Amino acid sequence: MSQDDLQDDDSKWLDALAGRATDASATRREAEALRAALGSVGTPAQLPAQDALSAARREAQLVQRAVDEGLIDRKPRRVFARWQLPLAAGVLLFVTAGIVFQNQRTADTRAVLRGADAGIVRLTAADPARLERDLLTQLRAAGIDATGYEALDVHGIDADLPVPLSPIVKQILDAHGIAAPADGVLRIEIRRPE
Repeated sequence: MSQDDLQDDDSKWLDALAGRATDASATRREAEALRAALGSVGTPAQLPAQDALSAARREAQLVQRAVDEGLIDRKPRRVFARWQLPLAAGVLLFVTAGIVFQNQRTADTRAVLRGADAGIVRLTAADPARLERDLLTQLRAAGIDATGYEALDVHGIDADLPVPLSPIVKQILDAHGIAAPADGVLRIEIRRPE
């Protein structure tokens, strides 16, 4: 029999089992016999309550017998294998160390106001380039035309601010501890701490 013949035979059998058969083959007779046998058993909803109770007892007895004979294992399953708990603890420790390291690194890059001689705001940061990028990004997002520069280990920003300051620009300057320039010309120099 070819693969197509087997699939055709299976389709006919399933159709006959579903009650949709049209031919008079042995496959149809076999499926109709099975359908009739299944129909005479009834569904659990059709069984009387006493029969359902005895069926549940019988099932429990069969399961217990299989356990007694060693056919199935009735041990409760563990949530974690022995190696999984130490692995989870190690991962948690690694993540915690990463968070602590990141927080220390972020704390080191905060700006410290040094002075404002000649209208220049001088800041110190562990990573001047990063602080410059952050300030430029924030100022540009607020609609300010700001330019950055680097010269002799000094990162700087020059920007013309609107007078009076918009609330968003004032908020950015306050967040970094920078006083608003009276003339609207912002000059910032950022160096590493000495």
